[in-house]
Amino acid sequence: MAFATVYEQYAAANGRLARGDRLFFTGRGGQGRISERKSPGSRQLRYPRIGIFTGGGTSHSWLWFVDLFDRMGFHDLSFLNEINVQQGGLAGLDVMAISGGDTFAIATALGEKGAGEIKRFIENGGLYIGSCAGAYLAMNSSKSPLNLFNYAAVKITNLSKYLPQCREMPNKFSTAYGCCFVFHPVRESIGLRFNGTVPFAGAGALTAPLYGGPAMIACDGTKTLALYEAFTNKTIFLVDEALAYETLIGKAAAVRTNLGRGRIYLFGPHLEHPHYPEANRLIADAIFWDAGRSSRSNPAHRLKSEKLTESDSRDLIRDLKRELSNSRIVAAGLELSPIRWLIGAKYYEPEKIRVFLESMWRRLKVLEAQGQLSTTRWTPTDLRSWATEITSMLRLMKNELDQNHDTLALADRLFALLQKLTAAFHHLYFLTTSLPN
Repeated sequence: MAFATVYEQYAAANGRLARGDRLFFTGRGGQGRISERKSPGSRQLRYPRIGIFTGGGTSHSWLWFVDLFDRMGFHDLSFLNEINVQQGGLAGLDVMAISGGDTFAIATALGEKGAGEIKRFIENGGLYIGSCAGAYLAMNSSKSPLNLFNYAAVKITNLSKYLPQCREMPNKFSTAYGCCFVFHPVRESIGLRFNGTVPFAGAGALTAPLYGGPAMIACDGTKTLALYEAFTNKTIFLVDEALAYETLIGKAAAVRTNLGRGRIYLFGPHLEHPHYPEANRLIADAIFWDAGRSSRSNPAHRLKSEKLTESDSRDLIRDLKRELSNSRIVAAGLELSPIRWLIGAKYYEPEKIRVFLESMWRRLKVLEAQGQLSTTRWTPTDLRSWATEITSMLRLMKNELDQNHDTLALADRLFALLQKLTAAFHHLYFLTTSLPN
């Protein structure tokens, strides 16, 4: 069967898996990589249960995982903050995904308890996918609190005791790392070369965006899956091109390692970015190949959902639509301001606000068509309250900026609340729209 996009093949396979069909995955390129027949070296697939970390220190980029999984039919999703992880929220999951943000803030939020829960999850057969900050988090480090997460034997090459001269984007250029600095040689699209290792056999050369992710050297059993191969006409150089070449080209962009019965994939570039479908496919391949190792001994990670009445569902969608519409209008006006906020070690621009709002807004029509909504962890009252508060905070921020007042504390609270509402909304969305498992 021919598929119009790379997403449709995975969506079709996941739809069948969710209905109980038997499928197999070879991890190789070409036709027949997903098949009804078992072949030598293939692995039987199962519909995976995936957790996305949305807690302290994360940026908007976890929404890229949401878009990828939605398009590819991975709809059994949980949205986890640090408290969920610390209190056993990984039990019953097959996959945990952590995207970009402030690595130190993520580590601080998760703490020793969260680090232990993630390690136990992987050792028991779970699959960890770390992109950008999520990749830095899992690497061996002597720096507190990163030393709580020493899961993978990997070194980075974009680490220096002395900062090189910055050519562009000083606010995106570097992060303190003890007495040293992690610096970012380039941003935007960069060329990668995959080495043919299963499950990425046949991937070859492709491009993906780099937004502060690491250049790596694999050590002690960690396998290199892809190298940074070349710069593109969209690459933005933050340092001298010769230094960028020395730091990145020929270094590992993707690695894989074992921990107990589980697997860890670390990606420097954002392979999950929605504008790079060929790179997105590799995230799905990693899940198909390595997500079936956990025993799911405690499958009750998802509380039994309850359906709202059609009337209550219409009322909730109407109220969310009103508040999101109001918030979008104010947020668009904020983008005319040159302001940016340093929250932790990461800068946030007003444009990031609408990334959260638009992710919810474009899914409202899908929910409207469902008739009845499903809920578990968060109530309709929670969602209404948070959406209303966000609109009020945005209006307050607009007034404060017009008067040249400091808005850092307000921005800190706003982005935290946006994370909370957006996670709760998507939890409701996937509970409502997912196929029965």
